[in-house]
Amino acid sequence: MSESLFAQSINITIIGMLVVFVFLVILIAMMKLLGVTVQAMEKYFPQTVPAAQDNALIAVAIAAARKFQGK
Repeated sequence: MSESLFAQSINITIIGMLVVFVFLVILIAMMKLLGVTVQAMEKYFPQTVPAAQDNALIAVAIAAARKFQGK
């Protein structure tokens, strides 16, 4: 109990910063692992979008945007 208030605040600050740092490191590692997993699964489950359907969706999106903007 002989620690000063300043020393306690420094300890709490350092512990808090370390907790956030460790969390961010774990988060980045999980995101990279998820990226590798998705790339590996892409070989077995490729995503294909027909060109005609893609153009139709783009046309619908443009029309909806113009209608929303009031043009």
